[in-house]
Amino acid sequence: MNQQPTRIESESFPELRIFLLDWFRKNKRELPFRINKNAYRIWVSEIMLQQTRVAAMLPIYENFLERFPDPNSLKEASEEEVMKYWKGLGYYSRARNLKKGAALLVDRHSGKFPKTYEEALEIPGVGSYTASAVLSIAYNKTYAVLDGNVKRVLSRLFLVESDPTSSATDRFLGTLAREFLNPDSPGDHNEAMMELGALVCVPIPNCPVCPWNDRCKARAAGKEKEIPASKVVDNWIELDLNFLFLRSEEKLLAVKYPGRRFFKTIYSLPFRVEGKHPYGNEPWLEDFFSDPGLSQNRSNARHSITNHKIRLRYCELDLKNRKDVERKIGSVPGLEWKWFDESELKEEFPSSISGKLLKLKNKRDKQQELPVGNV
Repeated sequence: MNQQPTRIESESFPELRIFLLDWFRKNKRELPFRINKNAYRIWVSEIMLQQTRVAAMLPIYENFLERFPDPNSLKEASEEEVMKYWKGLGYYSRARNLKKGAALLVDRHSGKFPKTYEEALEIPGVGSYTASAVLSIAYNKTYAVLDGNVKRVLSRLFLVESDPTSSATDRFLGTLAREFLNPDSPGDHNEAMMELGALVCVPIPNCPVCPWNDRCKARAAGKEKEIPASKVVDNWIELDLNFLFLRSEEKLLAVKYPGRRFFKTIYSLPFRVEGKHPYGNEPWLEDFFSDPGLSQNRSNARHSITNHKIRLRYCELDLKNRKDVERKIGSVPGLEWKWFDESELKEEFPSSISGKLLKLKNKRDKQQELPVGNV
């Protein structure tokens, strides 16, 4: 698809907007962030929904808001506690920015999400999409959202066949979204566009239930499944991550430091990247992984982070002298550590990886408990 995007005639816009809002008001999902127009709750939901599906986000969202019902409670909480309530969503920089943003709201805006686009963009982690979403939905400001769902809906509705990954197409769709925005109900319009893209105008569209079934130009041209062109992910990196259950005095070690490739902002078990990979390992880890008392488990589990396909493994090491361990890791710049009970692993290492490692470990423990029959 090398065509350049062309001008869209706007005569049909008013009628299309009416059909869209009528569909939305009849079919929208009852979601907790739609209960009221609270800008803080909407902002939290939009940040959580980045890279995360609604179904996976909802239970975490409700627990998060129960603990942090307003910007001040989020500002006053420790980063470690915020990370615990973020567990399961991944991309932990979002949680860190959310906490920084809450502090900014309290310090500059009396605990309220600002009502201007320029001020919204000053909030850490808030870009054009999030600012437009919150301002339009909470305050009915006339800013159009443009996420992946909206791009797909617009491209099909108006038969935009140009390269969906090009900056020219992106600019064109941004202009189209602004022109198509319903000036009387911008918040409902934006939510309706995102909802339509999430429920109906999905990658393999369910055209018969679409409010624009007989008005969609891609469907009329028989190209509804071709537009926009699929993005092929051809840069997957395969990794082995070997996590270390390092025990001393009946406690496990967790570390956090900014110098590593993964989990820069949260505590995790120490880990080493193995196999062919483009990343380096930390020299201080090698003393532990080369210890003659190291016990390696052969089982593994699958995981993925962005464009990484990961095989999870784990090993165990018991060291009697905790002070020797702390002397070794104490010289690593920026490294923080703590000791904790293994029963608290999911809380102290707030990633779905911790649950997968525990399943591997429990499986191994059960196998070791099985009686051995006579040969």
